[in-house]
Amino acid sequence: LKFDDKLVKAVMARRKKGEAVAAIAKDLKVGAGKAAMAELIGTNERVVIEDPAALAKAIAKDRKAGASWGLLAARYGVTEGTTRAAFEAATGKPFSTIDYRKKETAKP
Repeated sequence: LKFDDKLVKAVMARRKKGEAVAAIAKDLKVGAGKAAMAELIGTNERVVIEDPAALAKAIAKDRKAGASWGLLAARYGVTEGTTRAAFEAATGKPFSTIDYRKKETAKP
């Protein structure tokens, strides 16, 4: 994952001052998602795992613990698509298996 270090530094400096991500993105002329990803990269420690199988296991473990795809991408230095593919490789299940946006409803 290659990301603009200048953007990360600019977003982090302004977030520390309390500015909203959307306002920062508009001022820097980037999308809000890109500014949010810059913040994720700036706030998470990078973990380097060279072995693809070990990386896939680590991603699956973190995803099952509730980490978002963006957070995993920032943490492991890969794209969100790579995190999804790694999850599928490690678990044998579709990446959409765990969706924390959906509310569980009790069945009668």
